[in-house]
Amino acid sequence: MDAAERLPMTALSDQAPVALIGLTEDDIIRDTNQAAEQLFGLSRRQIMDHPLSELVVNVDGLAALTRHARQHSTDTAAPEVALKPKGLVDEFSATVRVRWFHSGELVLAISPSLARETPDPIVGVASFGRILGHEIKNPLAGISGAAQLLLRKAEPSQRELLSLICEEAGRIERLVNRLSAFELFSAPQRAEMNIHELLDRVIASEEAAFDGQLDFSRRYDPSLPDIHGDRDHLHEAFQNIVRNGVEAALANVATRRPRIEVLTAFEARFSRRSSGRSSRSGRALRVDVLDSGAGPPPANEKALFEAFNSSKSAGRGLGLTVVKEVITAHEGLVTLRTSEQGTRVSVFLPFGKGD
Repeated sequence: MDAAERLPMTALSDQAPVALIGLTEDDIIRDTNQAAEQLFGLSRRQIMDHPLSELVVNVDGLAALTRHARQHSTDTAAPEVALKPKGLVDEFSATVRVRWFHSGELVLAISPSLARETPDPIVGVASFGRILGHEIKNPLAGISGAAQLLLRKAEPSQRELLSLICEEAGRIERLVNRLSAFELFSAPQRAEMNIHELLDRVIASEEAAFDGQLDFSRRYDPSLPDIHGDRDHLHEAFQNIVRNGVEAALANVATRRPRIEVLTAFEARFSRRSSGRSSRSGRALRVDVLDSGAGPPPANEKALFEAFNSSKSAGRGLGLTVVKEVITAHEGLVTLRTSEQGTRVSVFLPFGKGD
């Protein structure tokens, strides 16, 4: 390997407030700092030139992150990763960030949680992800398998709904696998995609779930180009938006016929505020979801995108939080406005250079 391409491990500072560990492309520790020595209870000599698997007993969490970074050639991070160093008695949780280099080498930045207590393995995010994956994927496989068997003998009128069941089961399985691997909605895996195809799948799913209870309509701009985005993450975001609109519209059925309208448009001058300053204007794709529901009180509109805030009596307040996280990770913006006609949720997805 050319020396100019190698990671400058000597730049790892002993003054850094977080533990830093430099890994070769084979996950051998080739440098560290004083914060790492203190965190893991081992000297630099005991750490250097050893595999990462010899540093901690439960290496699965770290290994999943390093594997993800190399497979997708990207930086990644995860909160509340459970770590049990071989040099210490107690286990603790930490936020782990991975910086990826073209050489295949990595730098891990490990920040322990403020409460250095032994975490309950059932409560830990990593354990929760594995349990969630196991408990969902088993029945999901049964649903998918049953739908595939029925599809073989189905009549033409039944094939569309059975295919939808198979596709939705596959999408949920992919999301569960990614969440189980400590992947967050803030780390999208982008690829070229058509927004109208995605929206059609979301609407088809909701039409099947609420057959005949409300009217769906589409107004698409056919001139819009494909975008680069995470298909599964964006599907989850728009599914939440449309489902919220459906529930709001059905709750207002006494006033008017429930309806959902989805439209797309080109936004010529899009800007997103960041840290109090407006970013440079650019081009964006806009998706509007309009429902005939009464909508939340205007004072609560912004709070709806925060975790555990909901205008519904039985709501958990997580749906629009997921929406905000997904759209923010795509450098976009989501807004919500209510009027006498209903509620409009607008999503802006900026075009990249290749879009």
